[in-house]
Amino acid sequence: MTETVLQVSHLSKKFSRTASGTFFNSAVDLALRLLGAVGKPRLRGSEFWALRDVSLEVSRGECIGIIGPNGAGKSTLLKIIQGEMRPEGGTVERRGQLTSLIRIGGGLQPLLTGRENIYLKFQMMGFSKDETDAMMDAVLRFSGLREAVDAPVRQYSDGMYARLEFAIATARPTDLLLIDEVLAVGDIAFQMRCLERLEELKKAGSSILFVSHSEMNVRHVADRCLLLFDGEALAVGKTDALFRRYYEAIGFLDRNLKPMSPAPQVPEDFGTLPKLVAIEGPSGIGAPAVTGQALRIHLGMGDDVIHVESAVIQFWSLSGLLMASLEVSLKELSDVPGWIEVPFLGLNAGQFRLALAIRGKAAECMGYCSDWGKLLVAAADGEEAGGLFKMEARFLTTTPNSFERSIPSESARW
Repeated sequence: MTETVLQVSHLSKKFSRTASGTFFNSAVDLALRLLGAVGKPRLRGSEFWALRDVSLEVSRGECIGIIGPNGAGKSTLLKIIQGEMRPEGGTVERRGQLTSLIRIGGGLQPLLTGRENIYLKFQMMGFSKDETDAMMDAVLRFSGLREAVDAPVRQYSDGMYARLEFAIATARPTDLLLIDEVLAVGDIAFQMRCLERLEELKKAGSSILFVSHSEMNVRHVADRCLLLFDGEALAVGKTDALFRRYYEAIGFLDRNLKPMSPAPQVPEDFGTLPKLVAIEGPSGIGAPAVTGQALRIHLGMGDDVIHVESAVIQFWSLSGLLMASLEVSLKELSDVPGWIEVPFLGLNAGQFRLALAIRGKAAECMGYCSDWGKLLVAAADGEEAGGLFKMEARFLTTTPNSFERSIPSESARW
């Protein structure tokens, strides 16, 4: 049975966009904890979710690449695992020794020489002077800093900082190693040496969380990837599939392709379109939708929305491809808000742009909005994201007489 070194369960972390908001909200949270009134974390005022309901399990000898755009929550996740930050919700369970490389130069004393820093770091890691002396030559050889090791660290460049820190942190196997972009400042030769060292540590039983924007580095060392987007864990799965989903979600793939369906002609005298009030997935309003589960879209109707027959919602990738669409009858709708329910969401993990079209009695387009809203879709727990869509099937032991539909005849219902 594979040993679990790290178990992250439903981790959430929020920040405030203003200094005053940070002080006030921290005081309120402290008062609530002292009073024992600790409930489900929620946002106040200028706050936003840096991480929301993130779960991850790492086995011994496994490397997980953490990918996503800037601001997705990658560094925040590592800092919480390290213990530098405390989450608003969720738990982190670690086993064994933890070594981290999160901030360049953060673990070195600038007034001390490189050699003095090596002795200090190894002493903090529990090694004796004799053990450090035995490892000194290997550290200097790997870092390439033999000639500069007796100079003060404050004279080092960022690349020299990173080389020394990496050489110290990886001199011996550890149970869990956290790495956040420290290889980005090194030259290509040093990066390749680092990747080879990480492979050696994996074989020795070290588990690694590796944050990087370098696809080459992640592909070289990661066994699986976690895709973070706006603080949400969209999917955990194979590296190839997740990188493609990452690039698709930010609109990088197929950037020169024209839309598959042109925007319809809209009458100039059409009134206000229905508004997108909220999207509700299995975890509630504001949380990502989940592949293969139900989705509800809340429409808000203004006074100047004229009577229409149906609404068409399009799901576009950010690279400009129409991925799916649905049409729902609005014949019973007057000016009362309501919900469009999608019983089975077949889109796999990613970010999608929603467009809305309104049709009249003769099926003519009476209104269209190409940027109606945004939809985040996460993979279901325990499932790896593969392809663009998820399909359902069932196994029959007898030949059916006719086809039967397992969902309502309409692709969505009011």
